Amino acid sequence: MHILNYFAVLTIMVACSQPTKVEAPEPCRSVEGPTQELAAIDTLMWRQPDSAFAMLQEFAGSEAADSLDVFEGHYCQVLIAELLYKNYYKQSNRKDLLKAVHYFDSIVGMDGYGTDTRGVSVQERDAFLAARAHYMNGVGLYERDSVVAACGEYLKALEIVETHFPGIETQDFASLQVGHLPRFMGLTYGRLAELFSGQFMQEPAIVCCKKALAYDRIEISSPLNQSSLLILLGKQYAKLNQNDSASYYCNEALQRLPDTNNAVYRDLVSQLALLNYDSSKDAEASIVQLKRMLAQTSDENEKMARISTIGSIYCDDGQYDSALVYLVPMFENKDNAVRQRVAASYLHEIYQSKGDTVKAAQFAVYLAENTVSQGKSNAQISQLNELFQRHLQWEQEKAEAERRQTEQLAARRRLVRGVVTAMVVLLVDGQAEKGT
Repeated sequence: MHILNYFAVLTIMVACSQPTKVEAPEPCRSVEGPTQELAAIDTLMWRQPDSAFAMLQEFAGSEAADSLDVFEGHYCQVLIAELLYKNYYKQSNRKDLLKAVHYFDSIVGMDGYGTDTRGVSVQERDAFLAARAHYMNGVGLYERDSVVAACGEYLKALEIVETHFPGIETQDFASLQVGHLPRFMGLTYGRLAELFSGQFMQEPAIVCCKKALAYDRIEISSPLNQSSLLILLGKQYAKLNQNDSASYYCNEALQRLPDTNNAVYRDLVSQLALLNYDSSKDAEASIVQLKRMLAQTSDENEKMARISTIGSIYCDDGQYDSALVYLVPMFENKDNAVRQRVAASYLHEIYQSKGDTVKAAQFAVYLAENTVSQGKSNAQISQLNELFQRHLQWEQEKAEAERRQTEQLAARRRLVRGVVTAMVVLLVDGQAEKGT
């Protein structure tokens, strides 16, 4: 199928299917022609995804796209997946992305040699593309509520990078275009933090937030991204009832914001208002702040997030009639199943308190039919925790192996220096004896 056809179905969800086996090419290959154009689009994508998306659409309709070889075709599919995501479209090339994942996995372990037009070694380029393919596969799986599988893909992406680029926290990244690697690692840890946060797994979420922030400091993506990560970190501590730590990170986020005309600022003010209510129980002061943020919302999803917080405070404060004003529309909005279940839980509590057993029963039935069973939820959390702990163990073993290798190298160098020193001493002594 001509690549241009993929852009005619940008918002169509394609079902997951098993990738067919693709034969790996020789590790050394030409990098002229379409690959050079794809590399230019790739470089632009990290700075201006909308412009890169327009370039890719133009490229897909050109004659160059018809001459793509196997490598270039898969490279193009990874770019399509990334640019769809960065431009807020659902994946429409799911099957081809899965083939790209398999393809790059098949060549990433080969001993590549030579460089492409950017001076990047073939092995480094293929490893980085493999990691990105897994990352985008994780995004697609998460969109389909396959949380455990998505987590596995994100962790696989991290492990590919950490295997092929040792010492990533400190090395010079010029060989892979400045900033791409640390920015990718920051994005991946950020996605993992959101995933764990959504499952109320605070400790893994905190670890991933802090790692994402560490990579973001190596190559700053944007002050907004730093603030978003700090807010997410603060929310984890709030869930653990550690409000001092939560307030600290939220205030850190506030200091990094470049301006106040954005959703990140509104989310931050809302989180601080919720923290203030938790500590002071002054509902009205917090709700004034929240309503001010609600009035500035830019889209329906953000509006529902603000409404959710206001409704929950009113309910907790026993102001049930006011809570209903916010919780009923929140329940009626079907775009977010999690928020709908939260609203149903509050509404069940309110109608029970009001003595309206009929409506209370209706929401009880809804919760019974739509809430994930405790057993299933526990099983999923257990699987996620096992994946994460296995990754931490892998990191520890890798660090230990690198430490041993460094010690062995240092020992060999000391031995060589000792031998050289001894030979120099012997030669000097020998010359001295001849002289006498």
